Amino acid sequence: MAALHLTRDATAPPTVLWDVVTDFAAYERWMPVTTMRLDAGTQRAGWGFAARSGVGPLGFTDSMLVTAWDPPSDVRSGHFRVVKTGALLGGRVDVRVEARGTGSRLVWEQDLVVRPLPLKSLTDPVVTLSGQLLYGRALDSIVAEADLVAAQGRRR
Repeated sequence: MAALHLTRDATAPPTVLWDVVTDFAAYERWMPVTTMRLDAGTQRAGWGFAARSGVGPLGFTDSMLVTAWDPPSDVRSGHFRVVKTGALLGGRVDVRVEARGTGSRLVWEQDLVVRPLPLKSLTDPVVTLSGQLLYGRALDSIVAEADLVAAQGRRR
């Protein structure tokens, strides 16, 4: 299993950072060659979404289910958990948005399994390295957007 642990600090307050990191439709902007499909309704435990990554017929769908949802306040941390339910990718993502001084911290912990499992020993090192780069870049963009929103004094 590939394990990622990434943190980013933001000048934005926790509620603004939360609004940006939970805007799952926006992940299309931060993840290359990815389109998003969101379930109808309000984000909460039991709500689902999927990311389709690839070009044309060469790609895969990463379906996910939210299993925990606890938004932050400007003084209290928030957390959500997503479980990957697709045929190719398994695992989970735990995201925390923590109050930190006048800003916040984004903590992204992800366990990622590429199926079928016999390929695990071959794919884990590549998935870990590429995940650090890909998700690190995406989190940098998420924090930059949250900081911009906060600096402009508006909520999303």
